[in-house]
Amino acid sequence: MARTSAEPDVQVSRHTRAGWILTLLFVGNLLNFYDRQLPSIVLEQIKAEYALDDAQVGLLASAFVVVGAIAGIPLGMLADRYARKWVAGIGLLVWSAFTALGGVKGLGFGAFFWTRVGVGVGEASYGPATGSLISDLYPSDRRSRANAIFNMGFPVGLLLSFLTVGGIAEAFDSWRAPFLVAAVPGLVVAILILLIKEPARGQADRDEAARAEAERLAAPGAGASLPIGSAAATVGPDLTGDADAVGPAPIPPSPAAHRRALATVLRIKSMYGLIIGFAGYNFAAYAVGTFLTPVLQRYYGLDLVPAALTSGVVIGVTGLIGLLLGGRVLDRAARRSASRRVLTAAVFLVAAAVFSVIGLAAGQDSLWQLVLFLGLGYLFGIIYLAAYVPAVTDVVAPRSRSTAIGVVYAIALLLGGAGGPLVTGAVSDSINASRATDLASDVAAAQGLQAAMMIVVPIGFAVAALGTFLVARFADADRARMLAEEVSA
Repeated sequence: MARTSAEPDVQVSRHTRAGWILTLLFVGNLLNFYDRQLPSIVLEQIKAEYALDDAQVGLLASAFVVVGAIAGIPLGMLADRYARKWVAGIGLLVWSAFTALGGVKGLGFGAFFWTRVGVGVGEASYGPATGSLISDLYPSDRRSRANAIFNMGFPVGLLLSFLTVGGIAEAFDSWRAPFLVAAVPGLVVAILILLIKEPARGQADRDEAARAEAERLAAPGAGASLPIGSAAATVGPDLTGDADAVGPAPIPPSPAAHRRALATVLRIKSMYGLIIGFAGYNFAAYAVGTFLTPVLQRYYGLDLVPAALTSGVVIGVTGLIGLLLGGRVLDRAARRSASRRVLTAAVFLVAAAVFSVIGLAAGQDSLWQLVLFLGLGYLFGIIYLAAYVPAVTDVVAPRSRSTAIGVVYAIALLLGGAGGPLVTGAVSDSINASRATDLASDVAAAQGLQAAMMIVVPIGFAVAALGTFLVARFADADRARMLAEEVSA
């Protein structure tokens, strides 16, 4: 069918709209990680004020993760039932409000702890809703790049927090001041997200299924036209795969339909590897994010601001580079097959485990070794973030994607995001206690935390690699089954 003269402008409008929505979602994700990183940067001050040990510090770091993980599944199901912008935007409003409450002067430890729980509930809404939304803005072979841009909010948010939080705390002579400052942009971005116009749910995959069916029917002996009522016959003439056309919102399914959708998601073999992979990744990443600045202060003797800046290099700069490179590499692999995308990510996770061991084994006089090799480990590991949501959307039907992402998010964060800081803190205290009789207390605490990091972080990356290799085994078959169901629907 010939294009009309107006069609190029329509395409430009679609790309512009997709880019604007993705930009807003990226900024929201940046604020997500900026806000959640706040306690880790001023952790030594919080620890001193409330007289905490490392296990309690790990519990504080995991507080928002545990409740957020529990909330992830119902919030994901909510995003499959109602407009995703409302779930994501209101979640951003909630976590910004609780971030501000954490900066209120005079809060006891118990009240401060519950503000972090509130932050977790708000943030739990964001990943499932935005992951599904991005899958409708871009086709499968462009989703790793789109998710890489979205997930650059992770390293950029962390980098900004490392660059600014220490300075804000020192300028106001209070570790609480950054919490109040951080809440303001969140309120603005939340309102902008609530004003976007959503793309039609499942549009990009219907286009892909239609193209595949058209190619099959156009093959010699297969017939010259598409059957009336097929997905390809109803999508429309523009089957370029770049569609982010906005259509009417679907009628919300019933709660019973959502229970069936959850059961269907759990029957997909790839889901179990995705859960293991994301749990392992978060186990390592949250341990690094929580304890890297304290270990730089205790073990390497850096003051708060230099320690925060060094953490920003290890986590923020390398993470940004990893996602910029990884998104393109993974999309190129995805053009060959869905399994090739996750197989490539698994290889990077193996490299992350190896380099993180070398970096965390650095002695007190070899800070350069920590920065270089842990930075490389973090760079290779973070590439996984550009793979896991596209991997979910490759194998799960559009109507169940927020639910599926919520399941992966909830279980993986509960096991990994909460487990990483808790286990690291417990191992640190155990090693500290075993060495306290022979060493000064501050030396034992420094060595205990350094040794705990060297144990926990590489194990997390290795588990993530194993889970992702498992996904690669089933991804192609699961995707073929999903596309076939979309064509016949």
